[in-house]
Amino acid sequence: MELSFVDVELARACNDDALREHRYGRALAAVLRRRLAEVYAAAHLADLSRLPAARLRAHPGDSRLLLVALGSAADLHLRPRADPLPQHPDGTLRYVDVRAVVVIDIQPAPVASNTHPELLRARREAS
Repeated sequence: MELSFVDVELARACNDDALREHRYGRALAAVLRRRLAEVYAAAHLADLSRLPAARLRAHPGDSRLLLVALGSAADLHLRPRADPLPQHPDGTLRYVDVRAVVVIDIQPAPVASNTHPELLRARREAS
């Protein structure tokens, strides 16, 4: 699958081993590296949805975002790059047609079903 990032800072934090470990800690950095490799290796989102550890799901507060588990400590936020989104007649995303995603953020704690996440981008900009 084609993988891009919302900004250069996030791309560096995800792709540079030392920076990733510094920013997210050793354990989360290792899971993030593995999960990004799995996303990249998938032909489409349907492949990623078959990986139990990824726990691919829609964001509860924003149907355009997808969450991918990074263990129990964090979620990777993705957005399909297609415009318009490929959808089934019932409005759900057609995973097999999503072949490019944008990494939007890494949320340090899994998103609860009834809350909006606080994005790490604000923390990155503040530091």
